[in-house]
Amino acid sequence: MPDVVGSSSEQALTRVADLWQQERLAVRRQTQELRDTLAFPERVRRGLALANLRYENTEAAGGQHCQLWFHLERPGALDGAQIGVGDPVVLWSAARTARQTGVVGRTGTTRISVVVDHGYAAFVEDDAIQLDLEPDEATFDRGEAALRRFSTDSKLATLRELLFGDAEPSFGPRPELQVKDERLNQSQREAVSLALAAEQVALIHGPPGTGKTRTLVEVVRQHLALGKSVLVTAASNTAVDHLTRQLIALGVKPLRLGHPTRVAEDLRERTLETLMQATEEYRLARQWQHEARALHERHHKQKARSARTLPRSDWRIRANQLNADARRSLKEARAKVLRRTRVVCTTAAGTDSKLIGDTLYDVVILDEATQAPDPIALAALCRGKRAVLAGDPCQLPPTVVDGEAARAGLASTLFERASRRWSAGATHMLTVQYRMHALLMSFPSASMYHGRLEADPNVAARQLDDLPGVAPDPARRAPWTLVDTSGTGWEEGLEPESRSTFNRELAERTAGEVRRLLDRGVSAADIAAITPYGAQVRLLRGLLRDALAQGLEIGTVDGFQGREKEAVVVDLVRSNAEGALGFLNDIRRTNVALTRAKRCLVVVCDGSTLGQHPYYRALVEAAEAAGVWESCF
Repeated sequence: MPDVVGSSSEQALTRVADLWQQERLAVRRQTQELRDTLAFPERVRRGLALANLRYENTEAAGGQHCQLWFHLERPGALDGAQIGVGDPVVLWSAARTARQTGVVGRTGTTRISVVVDHGYAAFVEDDAIQLDLEPDEATFDRGEAALRRFSTDSKLATLRELLFGDAEPSFGPRPELQVKDERLNQSQREAVSLALAAEQVALIHGPPGTGKTRTLVEVVRQHLALGKSVLVTAASNTAVDHLTRQLIALGVKPLRLGHPTRVAEDLRERTLETLMQATEEYRLARQWQHEARALHERHHKQKARSARTLPRSDWRIRANQLNADARRSLKEARAKVLRRTRVVCTTAAGTDSKLIGDTLYDVVILDEATQAPDPIALAALCRGKRAVLAGDPCQLPPTVVDGEAARAGLASTLFERASRRWSAGATHMLTVQYRMHALLMSFPSASMYHGRLEADPNVAARQLDDLPGVAPDPARRAPWTLVDTSGTGWEEGLEPESRSTFNRELAERTAGEVRRLLDRGVSAADIAAITPYGAQVRLLRGLLRDALAQGLEIGTVDGFQGREKEAVVVDLVRSNAEGALGFLNDIRRTNVALTRAKRCLVVVCDGSTLGQHPYYRALVEAAEAAGVWESCF
């Protein structure tokens, strides 16, 4: 993969900035092209839009936001849609030109909420409302700001040369580690020790199921014991929420920063808005806001009765003074909470928040570092004196829409390039995995991790029929099976609207494999069917509609990264005489698919098509050697 690093850190950062702008324009073009080429009803059909929403009510959503609830035109309209919590959207009406932007707040079977700023457009309460996805311009703005700061801030000069120049990181002596978590294995302890010894940056490579989160939580607790402040970040809100939960469970009291729609419900008590409510400054601010509203309401009631009122200027001046005092007091409340907090958790993009100002933390932790494009990673790294980056370059890279920008280096990450360029001592790989049966782990370990993974004894031999109510499968005693469709003639097709690949007959076989698991007594909620292609997802959802209602999950490989299930059926779709693999040429995507299962994995694929690629040929050969290869015949 090409590097963006050039002959100097300045040139490299200029190149990244150019690629970031190229990606921003590509995302805008993609959105506009969808709207130009697809009529609104077609966007609705493809799950890119919602039609005829009806306003229900408004709720407070914290800070300067409120939550608008809308009734869906039909129950289940969001099933299979590409619209989810946290997505930027635009609300519009066919009856007028006004538009209202917001973020999806919550979703349900019959309704959806959109979080907007106070003072939203009035038409959303009166008309039939249409909803379209919008590009996330805020993320691009934050990436640009991070690049500017990283390029010019003299305090970041050393880090600039480390990440974009030729410098090597340095490490002090490894400390005598007094672990907080006694259950850490030796590999995890060594990773924590490396992070504490780092004078600038350390890298922790965490393959699937190796306890990366637990290791990072220990890194946080060790720094807290040393009196350090810590900024905990990740590429996604899901990962930030997971880290925050683990910290809370061990007695740490972090502040979870983020847009109210993107913070999990169970973590709301650790948000800035909630913590501010315990301060005297917040109480006073609310009192003054209430007095200002009362002045406004009293004036208008008296005016409506044609009674004598205060001169307009007098009551308005007093109300403005009260509101100004309230804003000042809320600012003081925010500052007080931030001063008291030694651990802040937020997404990497969220570190650009004005709430934390120019605060510089002793340590920044960036989880999912191999999923964060450079500008977003830098948004987090700008905030710290030292950094610990964690991720797995053998799993999916950042999502980059512009193919040219991806090939030019935007799809590569700081973690990947640093781990290749720096000496081996700057990176530590976790080697004991706690997710997969030893045989499930075998091929991923050999193909992607140099055979270094080992299964913890507690998971190495566990079987699906160890679960309550699950019967054994006499024909399949091993934990994984490869079902080869070679010779069936089940050829792939292309969905005209989305240009996404599908394979109807292979989907039917995949659905049959899911039903085989259900017939054994495996709970639908313990099963996932995953595939690289959205069109195949839609086919599978139609074939397994009843199981979906019982808790079965069906989704793309990309959407399942970081997840796990007791049993996983992987549908690899591709079947053609040319050996064309599309998405599957990036074997990191398949590595993700093969490492989600804990006890049982079934891979459904055309071995003849895939076998023209050395990675997939090795997969089929591994299945044959283990005696788990089956033909559809």
